[in-house]
Amino acid sequence: MNNKYNNLLTYLYEYSDKPHRKETVNDLFCAVLEPLVQNQKVEAVILLRIFDFEDKASYFKRLFFSKVQIYNFSNIPITKEHKNLEKNNIWNNTEFIVVLGGRYSAALIWDYSQSEIKDSSRVCLLYNSRIILDIAKSIAENSKEDIQEYIKKYVPDRRENSALNKSIQSIASMLNAKNEEYIFNNKEKISLENDEDTIKTAQTVKDKAKFISHEIKNHLSIINLYSAIANKRFAKIKGDEENIKSIQNALKNITSASENISYLINDLRCMSEPFKSEINIKNLIEETVELCKLKTENSGVELIINELNNTIATTDKVKVQCAITNIIFNAIDAHAKKIEINTKDKKIYIKNNGEEIPKNVQPRIFEENFTTKEKGNGLGLSFCKAQLKSVNGDINLISSNKNETVFVINI
Repeated sequence: MNNKYNNLLTYLYEYSDKPHRKETVNDLFCAVLEPLVQNQKVEAVILLRIFDFEDKASYFKRLFFSKVQIYNFSNIPITKEHKNLEKNNIWNNTEFIVVLGGRYSAALIWDYSQSEIKDSSRVCLLYNSRIILDIAKSIAENSKEDIQEYIKKYVPDRRENSALNKSIQSIASMLNAKNEEYIFNNKEKISLENDEDTIKTAQTVKDKAKFISHEIKNHLSIINLYSAIANKRFAKIKGDEENIKSIQNALKNITSASENISYLINDLRCMSEPFKSEINIKNLIEETVELCKLKTENSGVELIINELNNTIATTDKVKVQCAITNIIFNAIDAHAKKIEINTKDKKIYIKNNGEEIPKNVQPRIFEENFTTKEKGNGLGLSFCKAQLKSVNGDINLISSNKNETVFVINI
């Protein structure tokens, strides 16, 4: 290896065509580690070079008690045992995380100094690809310790799966678009405070939100379509069962991520002005349940629709759908195995057998920014309640105990 040449930049430019914001890179970093955090019995090796460890420290603390070995290639003191192993100072501002495992491998490379946009970088993001083996070898050649044995042990020679990695890059791009939209909305909020033509500016933001949500949904449909096609084709393939199962699991995760993004898009759509129309409550519930079907099936949840009435109500269809999906997804997060939906007049009752909402928490679940979830933002239920009230509706918790939790939506 040429000691004066940072060959990791080659991968950076080969596998990325546009810069991603720092927020996106941080999200992708956590995504790479997530399989190891979720299953701490997995044996793996992490090759790491990062300059901002503080905001990632909580993830690594959970790995310190697992079977994962960490090799550090930066001056950041992860722990006293993890000293900088970089042999030659050739990587400059390039950062990376490479996971080497028998069943799971991933690589993420980024470098903020290579972009003209502040706190942005191209990214190389790969999962279960033989290219990861080449990246790991390049890192090993610039290591003070001999780590070649781990590369041979943990990273099998996999056939390149370009379709899988292109799909992952697409998801990364959509995640980046979400962060860009968040930043855009914050800037618009500041400008609204000083803009004399506030109404016009606010309408521009809403129109942009509608357009972006529509375009993202189109791309999600393409991802879901090709994921379904790939799953059917892999089901017919015989041979390397381990690799096939690994790819099928990756496709399942892609589909799950796509469904979560679709759910966020529904929230974005709810930002629009109320649009009231006459709707059939039975048809509304059946359509909403179909939207949730993928997530409930993947989570092993039985979703029961009891006898529904054909009552006609005048309301905003999208805002009611947002409330129903939010309650269903919260029930799944609470480890419910059965969710039941009933109607009476213009009321929708949703019951689940998930974990009880603690008595001291129940009065606060509709407060903005209040959450009990580790990764929650406390916006879901409070947002749904506000949106329903804007069309003369409401959402309330009827009861929650160790046997069942019941919500009611008034249309």
